[in-house]
Amino acid sequence: MSKSISLDYFKKGGMNMAETKSLTWEEKIARIEQAPVEVQTMVAKAFIREDIPDENVQYTFNTDTIEELNDASEDSMVENINAEPQEGIGAGEFFIRNSKPSGNKNFIVRGSGGWNTCIKGYPMDPNANCLANCVGYASGRFNEIINEARGTTGCTYTTLNCNAENFIERAKAAGLKTGSTPRVGAIGCAMKGSTLNGGDGAGHVWIVEKVNSATSTYTSESGYGSTAFWNQTRTNNNGRWGLGSSYTFRAYIYLPDDVQKVVDGNIPSPEPTPQPGPVGKFNIGDKVVINGPLYVSSNASSPAGNVSNKITNITRRVDGSAHPYNTTGDLGWMDESSITKYVEPTPAPTPQPTGLQVGDRVKIVGTGNGSSYGDANTAYGIGWERQILQIYEGRPFPYRVGNAAGVTTGFYKANALQKL
Repeated sequence: MSKSISLDYFKKGGMNMAETKSLTWEEKIARIEQAPVEVQTMVAKAFIREDIPDENVQYTFNTDTIEELNDASEDSMVENINAEPQEGIGAGEFFIRNSKPSGNKNFIVRGSGGWNTCIKGYPMDPNANCLANCVGYASGRFNEIINEARGTTGCTYTTLNCNAENFIERAKAAGLKTGSTPRVGAIGCAMKGSTLNGGDGAGHVWIVEKVNSATSTYTSESGYGSTAFWNQTRTNNNGRWGLGSSYTFRAYIYLPDDVQKVVDGNIPSPEPTPQPGPVGKFNIGDKVVINGPLYVSSNASSPAGNVSNKITNITRRVDGSAHPYNTTGDLGWMDESSITKYVEPTPAPTPQPTGLQVGDRVKIVGTGNGSSYGDANTAYGIGWERQILQIYEGRPFPYRVGNAAGVTTGFYKANALQKL
């Protein structure tokens, strides 16, 4: 769909615009036409879905690159740009995300079988298709933290899928608290331009992964049209948490109180009732090969990393849990199906010495060949006394035999030589 979408398309029934929608069809067309050309079709599809209220449809996008987004005078310390999932994700209820999600339903849109209520990102990441987009990432990460803390699945806050700068109003309407002080897991929200209508910019949202101080945070972010994932240090020296002069910081959106306590480590996460499962296939201390998804807890709802063909040892086991095994270094919890017993390779047989060494004097008692490979004329010399000049291990006629001056008589097998 391009910017040539006409009102006639809707009037003629091209879209089923129900009377109960909160926007008129003229307003919907206006919003579709404000969207970048490459996502206008997705925005239009979102408007005709019954499970997405009109006001929840994101239609403006911040296309600033990382450099354009940030204040050049601030030391942003951007890192882990589009970093692939790393080996090991720890074993707690909260982990700092420093790699791009992959195969994680919190970052896959509902139309593709995931839980994320945002539209697909651009350029679209095949393993996390709400990226690249700050809205899709912040919504997905916020719900990922909630799911891990509560041991739940799905999307808890489905309305955090609008234009970035309007997150504050959606969050308050959903009962979430906001404030100016950073907290771990919070969504940072900034407005671009002087209005909140998207006409002068869509704003930006990000996630606080770590609070270094009252004026310094470590974040995870995404950007529509540019970068699917990155981490950076955001300081508040300019009052905008490191953003450029066209931005205004609005507020932080905080996690629900029960989740915040888990994230901050004040109380343990409630453990879901374990489901009966296989017991005892692997024991603590077993040497194993692990291959598959890693989870931050033994009952986590979705994976947070992956590992491939790693030899390690079982160090922890929770019988009856969804992901009952952990390994050396708290690499992450794993399914039993992702683990196989390590089998020590059979050592190669050690070649048995023949007793013949370079320099040995020998008597030739059988025929040989003019080549160590056996592809030349027959070598004779039976009864002659000579010495071993060289040994070619693994060849058919490995022993080069000759006189003391180094003149070769021929190449022989061990059974054609008698040591003197």
